[in-house]
Amino acid sequence: METNEEKTTSDEPLPPLILSRVQFAVERITTDPALTEDLTDHEALPLLNWAQTEVERLVLETAAMDEDDAWCVLDPELKTLRRYIRCVSQVSANADDPAETLHTLLASPPDYSEEM
Repeated sequence: METNEEKTTSDEPLPPLILSRVQFAVERITTDPALTEDLTDHEALPLLNWAQTEVERLVLETAAMDEDDAWCVLDPELKTLRRYIRCVSQVSANADDPAETLHTLLASPPDYSEEM
């Protein structure tokens, strides 16, 4: 995972307010062990890394918003992302090859509107 000094996908460092928003949003995802409890730590790591990238993308979409407006947008998006992560985790854990299934699921664009 990236640290405060690291950059996201662009070459420009994030402004402190946006960096703080990213950190808080990432913590809301990565500190919930229930999301990946069906996977081993080794299997869960790629999912959590993918989730961090998704969170960064979502937060960057709110970069021009003030904090209240940003969280009005982010809260439901993060809730949906959490459901998707939990679903991917469960589907992968129940597969014959959890790591391969997880890789396949994360390689395709996520469809948050459908259950797997």
